[in-house]
Amino acid sequence: MGQSRIDRRTFLSVGAIGVAATAVSMRAVMAQDDDEGTAVATPGTPGATPGASPAASPAAGGTAVTVTAVDIDFEPGELTIPAGTDVEITVNNEGALQHDFYIEDTDFATELIDGGSSATITVNLASGDYVYYCDVPGHRQQGMEGALTVE
Repeated sequence: MGQSRIDRRTFLSVGAIGVAATAVSMRAVMAQDDDEGTAVATPGTPGATPGASPAASPAAGGTAVTVTAVDIDFEPGELTIPAGTDVEITVNNEGALQHDFYIEDTDFATELIDGGSSATITVNLASGDYVYYCDVPGHRQQGMEGALTVE
């Protein structure tokens, strides 16, 4: 009977190993998701911080950022991206209404995005301050715009 019995310390250490292995596996899955455009801020990206900028990660030849459109707002409300670099901007519409994403005084814009859908554009801008906004009638007037700093 003593040989088939599992010692409490053995049980706890085996359980701890299982928990650690699960955590490592989850981290690997989350990192894989990050590579698909839902990453966190990359060190070295000018002005990028988790709270002040969207998810940013290296993309082919540049940087990628994600903006979320909700009714009636963009999250985050402020972005900082590098100048003279191709930057992929993915706009996820998590609102019920259609939205789009325009960068004022440029030719960069998405098509209308249905709720639950997303659109991606690649921009390459000179240093400066820009405004991004939703061009759906009434949305910008209700505050659906944000500040884009390019440095």
